[in-house]
Amino acid sequence: MSIRFRLLIMCVIATILPAIPITYLVRDLLDKSFDVGLSSTMSDALESGMSVSRKYLVRLQSEFEKDVQGIIAHIPPTYADPSRVDAVFEQYADENGTIGYFVASPEDSMYAESREGSLPPALEVFAFQPEFTALIETRSVSPRPGHANNRDTLAYFETEDKAVQLALWKPASADDGGLLFYREIDPEFLASAQRLVHGRQIFAQLRLAQGALSHSFFYPFIIVYGVILLLALLLALFVAERMATPVRNLAEASEAVAGGNWQIQLRRTIGGEIGRLIDSFNLMVSRLDSQRRRLLDMEKVMGWREMARHLAHEIKNPLLPIRLAVQEMRDQYRGDDKAYGEFLDESTRVVEDELGHLQRLVREFSMFAKLPGLSPTTGSLERLLSDLAKLYPQVETHISADPTVPEFPFDQDQMRRVFVNLFDNARSVSRIENATKISIELKRSESDAVIIFSDNGPGIPAEYINRVFDPYFTTRRTGTGLGLALVKSIVLMHQGTIYVESPPGRGATFTMVLPLSGPGNNEAPQEER
Repeated sequence: MSIRFRLLIMCVIATILPAIPITYLVRDLLDKSFDVGLSSTMSDALESGMSVSRKYLVRLQSEFEKDVQGIIAHIPPTYADPSRVDAVFEQYADENGTIGYFVASPEDSMYAESREGSLPPALEVFAFQPEFTALIETRSVSPRPGHANNRDTLAYFETEDKAVQLALWKPASADDGGLLFYREIDPEFLASAQRLVHGRQIFAQLRLAQGALSHSFFYPFIIVYGVILLLALLLALFVAERMATPVRNLAEASEAVAGGNWQIQLRRTIGGEIGRLIDSFNLMVSRLDSQRRRLLDMEKVMGWREMARHLAHEIKNPLLPIRLAVQEMRDQYRGDDKAYGEFLDESTRVVEDELGHLQRLVREFSMFAKLPGLSPTTGSLERLLSDLAKLYPQVETHISADPTVPEFPFDQDQMRRVFVNLFDNARSVSRIENATKISIELKRSESDAVIIFSDNGPGIPAEYINRVFDPYFTTRRTGTGLGLALVKSIVLMHQGTIYVESPPGRGATFTMVLPLSGPGNNEAPQEER
């Protein structure tokens, strides 16, 4: 199963799993919310409020009836004289100050005006009075069951909103007209009662539609949450892909390294832990490649040393017998052939010269084969270079040293041999018509000292650039091919690296990297180009 697919499954599970309990939780919360809002306690409270309102309204009506009956008990049957009625009201003003009245005589019936049937016929006689019209306004008036007096006719009315209570009294002796009593009820009480009624109606409607309301809230939640889940899933897929790609690249790169590709490097496209993992992988591959190359170089050097030791042994043994034999041939000649004698002397000289060259070659082979171990001591590389430059006054040497390069452990005798070989190599390859010029730059790179040694010679042909450090390889007739091999061997023993660059016509540049921690304490080999 691929990493991408596993991450996809994990993202889907991580996105969908929370949806199940959240969906049930929201559904339960909605149901409980409606249960709390539409509970029987709320219903009982509304019913109690309405009951109290009704009882209070009935009490007001009863009090109005009682007050009206108390007033008409003191009014004479003939009320044509309004002053008598006013006197009675003045007498009961303190006790019944909230009751008012209208008087209609029989003569007023001819002026009665209908309000399109909004008034009962018995009250139309009062319609012409502005005060009555202002009291009733546009509200309808309907009769309310009342109580009739033994000697009088008393009828009760009320407006449709219960705001005005009316009582029409027609004495038995009166032919028409009458006395109309009224009382206005507190509008705030009526408004509160109306709100209770309206709230009770809404409550009943909500109780009937509770299930539909719960669904009406739940389904939009499902839609919104589904959209959020989809967006979260898309984001998770994006993040998973962004995380899976570097991991997959790391896996493929590891397989490539296992297959022998030591040059692979991953490009960092993400930060965080994975980004640091990529950096660590690249550094690990680089260090492993450098260490692998160093080991291969050391194996080559050890092989060449063994061969040099064997060659030195095989060549050294017959040299002396050959030299003695040649000299004996020359000394034992007693003939008088002058030409032959001269030929013999010349041949002996040539053989002795070649034997001397072979002896020098044997000494170099022996020195290369018996390269001693390192004896590092803390010293200044800049001072060593300056001292060596004084040994070559015929060479124009320019040294540039970085002051941040500290003194560090290295084998001063061995490193002296390294730079002596580089000086000699530069002198031997420089153009005859030009003076030898050498530029040495010493600088620091993190935990390493970097030495850049450049000359003004003809450079190294491109076809030989990869062979200059091989033992016994040389392009000079008198060279042994061991100088640069010895240089590389010593640098490798210091746990360092060396490489050469030679742009056409610009001489050769040797770059050495030595660890400042010393040849035996560096943590990891440096990268070799």
